[in-house]
Amino acid sequence: MTRRSLHPFQLELLKTIEKLGFGRIERLCIRNGRPWFDPAPYIVQEMKLGSTSEASTEQRSDDHTLKSEFERLFEQLTRLGDGIVDIEARHSIPFKLAVIRSREDLLA
Repeated sequence: MTRRSLHPFQLELLKTIEKLGFGRIERLCIRNGRPWFDPAPYIVQEMKLGSTSEASTEQRSDDHTLKSEFERLFEQLTRLGDGIVDIEARHSIPFKLAVIRSREDLLA
C-alpha cells in the first residue's frame, strides 16, 4: 500500500496522524470504511514539556510504502464500515484504535 493508492480521505487521515505526532483523534466518523471529517473530529496533541520537538522532516513520495500500522488501521476501518472511532498516535504512527459502540451494538 502506498500513499498514491489511498483514497483522498484516507490520505487526509494519514497526513493528520503524521502531523499529530503524539496524541489522539477523537470521535472520527467512518462512512463506508473511510474516514469522514464532517463533523470535524477532536484533535488532542500531547507534548512533553522540557524536551525538543522530534517532528519528522522526512519527505515522503507518493510511491512510498506505508508502514504496516497504517495498513492495519485502514483494514480495520474498512471492516468497520460505518461508526465512530478514536485513534491514538505515537511517533506519527497509529498505535491504538478504539471503536465507540452502544451497548446494544456490542451485544448484537
